[in-house]
Amino acid sequence: MSPIRRLRPQTRDTRSVMAQVVVKARVTARRSATAEFLVDTGATYSIIPPALARRVGAPTLPRKFVVSLADGTRRRLGACSIGVTVAGRTGPTIALLRAGAEPVLGVETLEVLGLKVNPDKGRLEPTRPHAALLVGARPRHLGH
Repeated sequence: MSPIRRLRPQTRDTRSVMAQVVVKARVTARRSATAEFLVDTGATYSIIPPALARRVGAPTLPRKFVVSLADGTRRRLGACSIGVTVAGRTGPTIALLRAGAEPVLGVETLEVLGLKVNPDKGRLEPTRPHAALLVGARPRHLGH
């Protein structure tokens, strides 16, 4: 069973077709759960409903953040720290919390996992071999 499902194409105009990509992902913190996520390359952050964060025991960040949503509105949303496993890759991410929201995988999470959307095939594909992304790490031979 493939964890990736391609939904019906949606016509934007007469020349292009947009496909929605939905994936099953494992969300982990103190506990774990599986949920379906819409992959949204227009979303910077991943979004999960607060009920999912509570179910997995995800630690929340101490403050809320003002974010712009796709419809142009600005909201103050909480955030939590979770692990995400999808397409055989696992990594840490920060997810925004929005009541009633469908879970969304944003581009920051895709980057952490080394995944991209192939719009022609309607699926996720690797952008690099799977490894931890170490920002700020310097090889020993470069010194301090």
